[in-house]
Amino acid sequence: MTNDRTMTLHFNDSTKLTFEFPEQVKSAAAKQIKLSEFMSSKNVVVEAEGQVMIFPMTSIKYIAFNSAGPSFFKGPALPKQSIIRARIRDY
Repeated sequence: MTNDRTMTLHFNDSTKLTFEFPEQVKSAAAKQIKLSEFMSSKNVVVEAEGQVMIFPMTSIKYIAFNSAGPSFFKGPALPKQSIIRARIRDY
């Protein structure tokens, strides 16, 4: 398995921490369940480098997920209120 996905936690104090990881589940249904559980959780839990790290959502400003390919977006359906196909513009 390759670590072709990243998750960057952007914290309220302006620091950030990025994790690389392999695809967690294969099927679209399993991805939907995982996304739903992730979004309803009070913590982000990550196992990395032999440690389990728990980050309270209250200390996180936002989370950015990236993938090496378009397959990330073909998995789970985003919530209905999501804005899709947006671009980031810096002013």
